[in-house]
Amino acid sequence: MTPGQAYYLDMAQAEAWGGASWADVTPPERTYAYEAEAELPEALSDKIRGIQACIWSGNVASRATFNRLVFPRLPAIAEAAWTPLTRKDWDRFAAIVRMWPTL
Repeated sequence: MTPGQAYYLDMAQAEAWGGASWADVTPPERTYAYEAEAELPEALSDKIRGIQACIWSGNVASRATFNRLVFPRLPAIAEAAWTPLTRKDWDRFAAIVRMWPTL
């Protein structure tokens, strides 16, 4: 499952941020909090096999722009894939993600 409003990494992260915005502005907090199962009828919830992230790089002009669009949302998506809703904690995640190197 790859909803644009959460898992498309080329979406703008803030109003004044470079990136696409057809699926709305997507800050890292929204990506982290998004629950794919909540968007589906209960009868289909067992059909989800996982989530994935996408980036359409046609408008990404440099490595710096790529890094700015992808991080920290890619780690947020990875954690969303294996962290149950009851254990998600944005403050904990935000503190950890700051420890990762700036690319």
